[in-house]
Amino acid sequence: MSGHGQAQPLTAEANGPLTGVAEIPGDKSVSHRALILGALSVGETRITGLLEGEDVLDTGRAMRAFGAEVTQDGPG
Repeated sequence: MSGHGQAQPLTAEANGPLTGVAEIPGDKSVSHRALILGALSVGETRITGLLEGEDVLDTGRAMRAFGAEVTQDGPG
């Protein structure tokens, strides 16, 4: 993977719903992922600090086309 030896398998198992707040620096790839993961989530996901480049907005439109409710309450 990164030159540190053999890649080790990692297993994650659901232990109940994920809840909480995460503050992550604004980044284009993180903005795409936040929209996609939010669309896949059950319940409401609030994203602040979203970078609003045209490709990120296209990701929001794609999630809407797949049936997710995507709304913008204000800038970022």
